[in-house]
Amino acid sequence: MKEKRQKKKAKKLNREMALVTYLFMILFLVMAGYMVYFVVHDSDQVLNNPQNKRQELMAKRVTKGSILSDTGKKLAYTKTDKSGKETRVYPYDGLFAHVVGRTSHGMTGIESMEGYTMLTSSIHPIAGMVNEIKGDKNPGNNVVTTLNLNLSQIASSALGDKKGAVVVMEPDTGKILAMVSKPTYNPNLLSTKEWERLTANDEDNSPLYNRATQGLYPPGSTFKLYTALEYMREQEAYSKFRYTCRGSIGTGSGQIKCYGGEIHGKVNLTTAFAESCNAAFCQIGSELDVAKWAGLCESLYYNKSMPFDKLEQKSSRFSITKDSAKGDIMQASIGQGNTLVSPLQNAFLVCASVNQGTLMKPYVIDRIEDSEGNVIEQSEPVKVSQPITEDEAKALKKLMRATVTEGTATALNTSRYKAGGKTGSAEFQNGSTDSHAWFIGYGEKDGKKLVVSIVVEAAGTGSAYAVPIAKRIFDVYW
Repeated sequence: MKEKRQKKKAKKLNREMALVTYLFMILFLVMAGYMVYFVVHDSDQVLNNPQNKRQELMAKRVTKGSILSDTGKKLAYTKTDKSGKETRVYPYDGLFAHVVGRTSHGMTGIESMEGYTMLTSSIHPIAGMVNEIKGDKNPGNNVVTTLNLNLSQIASSALGDKKGAVVVMEPDTGKILAMVSKPTYNPNLLSTKEWERLTANDEDNSPLYNRATQGLYPPGSTFKLYTALEYMREQEAYSKFRYTCRGSIGTGSGQIKCYGGEIHGKVNLTTAFAESCNAAFCQIGSELDVAKWAGLCESLYYNKSMPFDKLEQKSSRFSITKDSAKGDIMQASIGQGNTLVSPLQNAFLVCASVNQGTLMKPYVIDRIEDSEGNVIEQSEPVKVSQPITEDEAKALKKLMRATVTEGTATALNTSRYKAGGKTGSAEFQNGSTDSHAWFIGYGEKDGKKLVVSIVVEAAGTGSAYAVPIAKRIFDVYW
């Protein structure tokens, strides 16, 4: 009997030990899984967080590396004087302030996102030991961007003193070649007094604000790309669309006019798009399946974060539902009402259209190099999604091409390259005659493609103010 109780007790003890063992195994697997997830998803964000105290320790041993253009021009570097004092220098003053960022008064941009990277030194260990013995700092790694100095300067010059933003991208890779936001500021001159001026409560000016990714504007007629695409999806015989424009649609307070009261007469889908006929597109929008239309917008990153993780951003908004009033739906069809978009996101549908329907992830970091120029890490183009089919891409390109050959962007009609796009004049204040000037479009030649998204605040028509900027960029590129 005693032996039986001992066996029972031993069996129970074995079960308890097995249970404890399994619990420890489960905990170990959970911790291992978390470590893998951290390394893959979160480590870069945590390490490059400017609040990470480890960066302060690293800065005592490493001179922060430089931020370079696509051809190796220094956009930011550390200068050390005879006393050993280090100063961060931005050779092009405010040209890259919103993308490259700053280190004074809070880190922003690439300075913040790649801070840990630039405070890491990848020189030969022996050379590093020699430097430490001598009391010298090791040189940090350099960040080579996709930003092109020449295109950035041209975009900034073309925008002039106007407020707004210019984004220039390669649609087949996702590389951002230029991202200009105005007004800007000089990160070399951030004295206390200057900082107080920059942070004054002046929402209209906001020089610290990156309008390319954080600015939200009504897209105006550039949104007709979405309206046209949804109409083509729902109407198999869309090429038979016909409408007679009399300069407006609706009555009374709900009346919507074509820009400047222009009467377009008889139009098909192509001419309505090329000549930017509001009345025709209001008619088209009123016939759409709103749920599918919203789904199309969300597939191209309306109402969600963009697939762009290096800079601060705000999400574009499309709020029309099946319960929306007909007048609101008609306003949305021409990019007015509550629809808002950032310049970067407004380039996405154009990028997909000139890349056989494929949307590539936008990026500004091309590679990481050590101080000798050896590549440590190379970025590769990443496909985000296939939001439209190849046939849809061809149809949208045809519409955009017509805007240049016979519509509101004929200034881009040249034999030097082939261009297409959509202009927009977006009203942004009720009862105001002001409008934001938009142009989104593409240029291509010999297999090379470029997409631009341009907004000029409170300027007027896209054809008069945004298209000339696109032309200067395309003319320089080709």
